[in-house]
Amino acid sequence: MGDLSLEPGKNTSLHTVPAAARPTALPKNFIVGSSTRKRPPLFPRSSPLTIRRALATISDAPIYSLDPPGAPNSKLKSSAPLAVAEKSMEFSKNPILNWKEFPDFAAIKPDHVVPAVEGLVDYVEKTFELRSKDFLPTWEGTMGMTQDLEDDLERVSGVITHLAMVKDSPDLRKAVETIQPMIVKISLKLGQSLELYDALTKMRDDSQTWNSLDKEQKRIVDKTIQGMKLSGVAFGLEGECNAEKRTRFNAIQARKAQLSLQFSNNVQDATKAFAKIVTDPAELEGCSEDMFKTMANNAKSRGHGEGNPQSGPWAVTLDAPTYVPFMMNCKNRELREIVYRANITKASKDGQDNEPIINEMLTLRKEEAEMLEFPSFGALSLSKKMASTVDTASEVLDRLYKATLPAAQRELEDLTAFAKERLHQPTPLQPWDTAFVGEEFRKDRFKYSADQISEYLVFPRVMNTLFDVAKDSFGINVSEMTATEQKQSGLSTWNKDVKIYKVQDDGPGKQLLAYFYGDFYSRSEEKKSGAWMDVCVTRMQDPRTGDVRVPIAYMICNQPPPLSDSEPSRMKLQDVTTLFHEFGHCLQHMLTTVNYPQASGIKGVEWDFVEVASQFMENFVFEPQWLDKMARHYKTGEAMPQDMKSTVMKSRQCLAGMAMMRQLHFATLDLELHTKYYPREGQDAIQSGESIFDVDRRMAKKTCLIPPVAEDRFLCSFSHIFGGGYAAGYYSYKYSELYSADAYAALEEQAGSPESRKRVGRKYRDTVLAYGGATDPKEVWREFRGRDGVQVDALLRHSGLIPASPKL
Repeated sequence: MGDLSLEPGKNTSLHTVPAAARPTALPKNFIVGSSTRKRPPLFPRSSPLTIRRALATISDAPIYSLDPPGAPNSKLKSSAPLAVAEKSMEFSKNPILNWKEFPDFAAIKPDHVVPAVEGLVDYVEKTFELRSKDFLPTWEGTMGMTQDLEDDLERVSGVITHLAMVKDSPDLRKAVETIQPMIVKISLKLGQSLELYDALTKMRDDSQTWNSLDKEQKRIVDKTIQGMKLSGVAFGLEGECNAEKRTRFNAIQARKAQLSLQFSNNVQDATKAFAKIVTDPAELEGCSEDMFKTMANNAKSRGHGEGNPQSGPWAVTLDAPTYVPFMMNCKNRELREIVYRANITKASKDGQDNEPIINEMLTLRKEEAEMLEFPSFGALSLSKKMASTVDTASEVLDRLYKATLPAAQRELEDLTAFAKERLHQPTPLQPWDTAFVGEEFRKDRFKYSADQISEYLVFPRVMNTLFDVAKDSFGINVSEMTATEQKQSGLSTWNKDVKIYKVQDDGPGKQLLAYFYGDFYSRSEEKKSGAWMDVCVTRMQDPRTGDVRVPIAYMICNQPPPLSDSEPSRMKLQDVTTLFHEFGHCLQHMLTTVNYPQASGIKGVEWDFVEVASQFMENFVFEPQWLDKMARHYKTGEAMPQDMKSTVMKSRQCLAGMAMMRQLHFATLDLELHTKYYPREGQDAIQSGESIFDVDRRMAKKTCLIPPVAEDRFLCSFSHIFGGGYAAGYYSYKYSELYSADAYAALEEQAGSPESRKRVGRKYRDTVLAYGGATDPKEVWREFRGRDGVQVDALLRHSGLIPASPKL
């Protein structure tokens, strides 16, 4: 295979790649080994003035170090309170507003939310109006005039967004619903500023001024202008019906934000609401001892029994730490069907029905695109991405489909024969069979179950191994802050299990690079499902003092919590790959060297390139040297048997074709809904044309080898595209994976030389991880890999479709 260039309009020749991220709902013929990554937003994620993946915080204010006097890195500082802290009593007493580098999470209450946002929005609006009179076509006269206001808005909304994701409550929901329109309104006000837009475009048009900017500044200005255009800045010009268009456009943005929040809340509530209570342990045959403990605790938390795993009762729930292993291991086919049907119909009925929300959201997105003169929302979305056009993304997916279909068909034939001959299961297989049959197939082929493997994957050791990988490959040290250190620094968290980590360079001086919070355990009563990384603080350099504020990240997972105080959390292999995945996102945020907060870390990285850093990290899980280090039995400490290690290393190739087809279904369905589908108008409209579920079934005829059941309503919990930022962008996982596999191949090519591997790892750190969104990803790739195109060979090897090279 030669180079594969993904320039828009060029012919692409793709084959198959292994599966990557999975939607939270775990629907559609669930294949064992999936994981979930999502980060549904509460506020718009493409604020007009910055280019970023998640809300971040910046500041021009004086900054202070957490390190004790005389410690290394004392010039790398933390941030000061909001620049508006002196403006009113609210800013000096409200913990959402008055914080330095780390928010005081223990002090924040839901009743702080509305006053904080009301006071801040009022200040930002008045200040921006005053400054609008003085914008100049220079960097300092534009970006320098808005940076502190963005900082204040992002710090506040970022903290609230985070808490709404990890510490949900009725009072907090009510507060978020109250402030959301305020956030949308002020974001649009800034993004639709004709004065700022005029200054930016004049700066770009003046060759002398433009050439005085560095390339990072030029990219930031270009992206900011693009963002303002997509924020409807043109509707502020004098012209026919522009005032009406602006009013309508802004109403669309406000309504979309409201619908996204409602969608996410419905999914969370529906997930929490379902519990199948079981009183006869025979009905749960096949479930492990740990599963019985988990389900007994589930029942107790819902008012059934005392949590006794021997006597029950037990509750099967839809949160991933329960649902996934249950579907994989329970032999009771009828019970699996009940639970499966509950999962693929959640948030689709009664007071939690997301269907009308989806229809309205699709209608609004289409209208928004047309107002901005795009043929579809898909075209609008792709205009901001590396692929650039819907045709390019569709071609990638189509070629993957053609390469994958034969392998997936063979896998289904093997599974069907195995189910019939060895398990005496009815055939053809149904959607509630695939997880169970797939797990039994793996055990038969590789001898070990997911539960058996999890006995060797203890969270503390896995985490330490992850940090060893980071040290060996990228030259950084990661250490957990002790309770004493946190107390001395005045740091608090939102839950007792949350940890805070310090990241330092491994070189002389141990330079402080970043911090991150780790929230790893599932708490279905208050924490949204899935796994994600988000931003607390973004790196920036104070232009007055030269001090650098270090970045801080949130790393959120939902693995099973410890079953007791004496037993640490045992992780499924998919939990481990998810942990490595999210840490990859954190690394790109934390190891950036970009000092402009508008494009530092993950901010400004194109959506279909942003998953490269995360998917790259997953590969280390399957390396023998790291698997040897992390895999020790939770009781005896003995090393994982060699044949079990072989099982783990081969596991991502087992049934990879079916897993790929599942991902392709999600990606193609997403593009179809956002490019060609016309939603029905209103709930009382004549029932003509296709419903969203009709579209799903039509697309499934091509991509789902096991047909979905008639009542499948999976779309009602497809949080990636209706509650998160992946609308017309779910293809990004596959697109990024082309690059992540080829990037990892650079390490594989140096397999015989540890020192050469380290040099490649440092180069990866100094390019892909360092450049953030301040450099075009094509340039990043060219500098790291030494060529323009991306090769598919690594993807084919990783998925088992071609043999490994003798050199690797």
